[in-house]
Amino acid sequence: MPQWGEHMITVESDVVIQKPVEEVFAFVSERSNESKWHTDIVEVRPAPDSRGSPGGNLSASWTLGSTWLVTVKFMGRKEYLVEITGVELNRQIQFTTLTGPVRPITTYLFETAPGGTRFIRHVEIPLHGVLRAMKPLMRKSVEKRNARFVENLKRLLEQ
Repeated sequence: MPQWGEHMITVESDVVIQKPVEEVFAFVSERSNESKWHTDIVEVRPAPDSRGSPGGNLSASWTLGSTWLVTVKFMGRKEYLVEITGVELNRQIQFTTLTGPVRPITTYLFETAPGGTRFIRHVEIPLHGVLRAMKPLMRKSVEKRNARFVENLKRLLEQ
């Protein structure tokens, strides 16, 4: 991966959820749950050429290299191809956006914490071209949205 340095937005939000790591990981790794807490997501489904499980079984498809079509409602409605680029049971899930003008690398981290699970949502967005000039505005928006998503997850799982 190229060194993006100053042309990268890096944002991290975390929260402690009053549930065991295994329960938080199981919920987050079920892709059909993504739109319940990540409110920009409309739909997630296996890409036609995905190495995920046949028949679109979302919960069984967390395999390294599997690909997904993610429909997002943010500045219009768009569909992106996303690849699972890292999975470690009850510890980490990483996915990289392969299409579109903005291609974030998102990592979900799960850690045991006093009273439950510390969930961390880490996002890196390489910026190129015109997007570099928009970095300050984009950073502020990404920070705000990222924090809201982790709070949504906490609220949903602790209900």
